[in-house]
Amino acid sequence: MIQGTVRTVIRKSAPGLPSLLPKLFAVAALLLAVVACSGGKGTPTPSPSGTGPASTPTQSGARTGGTLRVALPVNTNTLDPALSLSTTDVVTTLQLYDNLVLIQPDNTVRPMLAESWTYNQDLTQWTFQLRPNVKFHSGKTLDAGDVVFTMKRLLDPDTGSPARSTLTFVKDVVALDGLTVRFDLDAPNAFLLNTLSQYQIRILPANVDVSKLATQEFGTGGFTLVEHLPGERTIMKRNPGYWDSPQPYVDELVYYYMPEPETRVEALKTGSVDVVFPLEATSVKSLESSRGAVVKKVSSASYLNFAMDVRVAPFDNKLVRQAIQAAIDREAVILTATLGLGTIGNDHPIPPNDPAYWKDQPVATYDPQKARELLAQAGYPKGIDLTLHTSTVAPGMVEMAVAFKESAAAAGIRVSIIRDPEDAFWSKVWMVEPFTTVTWNGRDPDQALSITTLSDAAWNESYYKNPEFDALVLKARGQSEDTARNETYAEIQKILIEDAPRLIPAFRPIIVGVRANVRGVEAHPNNWLILTTAWLDT
Repeated sequence: MIQGTVRTVIRKSAPGLPSLLPKLFAVAALLLAVVACSGGKGTPTPSPSGTGPASTPTQSGARTGGTLRVALPVNTNTLDPALSLSTTDVVTTLQLYDNLVLIQPDNTVRPMLAESWTYNQDLTQWTFQLRPNVKFHSGKTLDAGDVVFTMKRLLDPDTGSPARSTLTFVKDVVALDGLTVRFDLDAPNAFLLNTLSQYQIRILPANVDVSKLATQEFGTGGFTLVEHLPGERTIMKRNPGYWDSPQPYVDELVYYYMPEPETRVEALKTGSVDVVFPLEATSVKSLESSRGAVVKKVSSASYLNFAMDVRVAPFDNKLVRQAIQAAIDREAVILTATLGLGTIGNDHPIPPNDPAYWKDQPVATYDPQKARELLAQAGYPKGIDLTLHTSTVAPGMVEMAVAFKESAAAAGIRVSIIRDPEDAFWSKVWMVEPFTTVTWNGRDPDQALSITTLSDAAWNESYYKNPEFDALVLKARGQSEDTARNETYAEIQKILIEDAPRLIPAFRPIIVGVRANVRGVEAHPNNWLILTTAWLDT
């Protein structure tokens, strides 16, 4: 695990910056107006390993005790891991529950409730050995039946978990004995460890009353829940019986929900909170220049995108979607939404440095004239009016919206921006309004494609249905040979670039702000925040 203090260094002149400065100033002016009137590096698939360390080594010199105060967006929805949606949901359940395995900030896979695993030659059967003597907060001892219960609940369509679309390859989960559980798959799958790290796949006790999962917790995690007041605060205390002793190091976690990024940053500057997550790229410079604060950053496969409901006009017309595609100035999005720290996206969720990235793909370029021609072909010779919903619920979304408004104007696309409140965005705007900005955590290609774009995916935000695409995703999932699988992923990328159901102009870095005395907190490429390792150097 990465330790120590890492300071983000912003380039004084990003490539192409001088030519983009006029765009930046224009977008900045629009951004101020919107605010005033409003109410990397990809994650590689870990090599399947049969063994792992029993626990993370104790951090050298780590101190115990104290309260860690964390500022988060006002976007909590549920404490039920299977239905987790917002950043706050994910960060909360990560401290209260455990997965079988968990991807760490350095992209390694760490054994958690599973202390080891084996698999057969064709990767269709995986067997996990659970840690002995792990206790749920209720006092129940972890056993294989809890894993079976958790997985079958996730696979049950009535549960409504978005993770189900990434688990359809699981034929059965069987308890072989009290501490051994076997996953039977319908095809070879080298992504299973990545998949089991998903935030919906926290392990529940088999005797849990599922009606209480939304507001109470029943985990094995390093912290237990004391108080949960959505929109105000959440208080957790150290679990003294945690299996990974001496972690956690702090006695108490307190989450404060603050509705504006500026408020969260000011709280960190003044020392009112110890951690701000996530941190806007636009806040990095001011935070680094303040005394007592540190910025931590990592490149990632997390991305910013535009979601369009392809069932309704005008987004049901592929020509309109392609016109919007051509009207996005991706360099301006990178500059304004990530301050030049991100990388260009090409309308699919596989980043350029992932081995599955199609090397010969034509990268979409800003071409307002082409956009006008496509709109005319689609029946909009005088241009088109669009309403775009956005929010500060995640870094870069508002800035991306404003950058698009500026670049689209030259293409005859007149954009009205509505900035929705953080506490309503995921529940009342996303997948409700037909045109929204969105941000997604980094995932391996199989998860990234399955959870957002498969026809039956719960989070198919564009409501896109393409049997050919679905078949290719399933084909790639079962291909164990890299060259063949990457050829299939190339076909998938061709389809998404052509059909343009979701437009992904940028991959973004993950940034965390901490007080200078906070140790053991790192930016995670999957946009998670692991706090069992945190300690205060006072």
